Amino acid sequence: DAARQDGLDVFFSPAYSCPLRLDIPRVTAVHDLSFFGWPADFSWADGLRRRLLVGSSLRASARILACSDFTCREIASFFPDVKSRLRHVPLGPDDDLAPPPPREAARSQLGLRGPLILSVGAILNRRCLPTLLRATARLAPRFPGLTLEVVGENRTHPRLDLEGLASALGIESRVRFSGFLDEVGLAIRYAAADVAVSLSEYEGFGLPALEALSRGVPLVVSDRPSLSEIFGGAALVVDPQDDPALAAAVARLLAEPHLASDLVVRGRALASGYSWQETARLTRDALLAAAGRGD
Repeated sequence: DAARQDGLDVFFSPAYSCPLRLDIPRVTAVHDLSFFGWPADFSWADGLRRRLLVGSSLRASARILACSDFTCREIASFFPDVKSRLRHVPLGPDDDLAPPPPREAARSQLGLRGPLILSVGAILNRRCLPTLLRATARLAPRFPGLTLEVVGENRTHPRLDLEGLASALGIESRVRFSGFLDEVGLAIRYAAADVAVSLSEYEGFGLPALEALSRGVPLVVSDRPSLSEIFGGAALVVDPQDDPALAAAVARLLAEPHLASDLVVRGRALASGYSWQETARLTRDALLAAAGRGD
């Protein structure tokens, strides 16, 4: 009722689903189809609810915004009837994080004595944290003071006991599970990090990977789309289930400063091609088109 009373020309839904009974054009942003492509991350009821609601929203939308080529392909594969309404609208790195402190100040604040490996993002089963923990156990004897910091809430289903795994691996003193952090906390971690790791079996885009590159942190990503497709040219790429390969990739970045520096340069160049200003421009174009005022 509120939408009708306000005389809207178009309705924008920024996350997966839209009102199904509106009689005005709708534009819906879909960031991935993990509930189709990786259903084990969801309970039976939640996965079914998401599949039904998102499927209905896609068919009801005049334009559908997908954040990567991979997500475009996924949507077109599951819903070929909406392919002509898809628009690729990439995301951008956070540009409102607090200014980073100097590296040594950040490391001192975090009490670091050796290299810092950083993982950022909600913890889901498909994001392969056990692989990262096992890789850290392999690296610990070689790099004194090595610390792994995992930033993000544990949303695994079924729930993974990651603290228990770290203890079983003998690295409980090397791993920090920080949960959710505010922007100041994130800025400190990026400033102190030596390597960022973004593992996933399935990812629609990979904002934490982009943000690590924009902050000048050497990156290791999965050889799965969309991470490998978007970031492979500026990161080391590994199988997300192969902990020896992951350990070897991280070790290279810690032991080969020229390689790490080269990836930092390439990473910043890649990240500079993404911005929320461009996301906003493309979104505006899609809204105008849906309202009959553009392409």
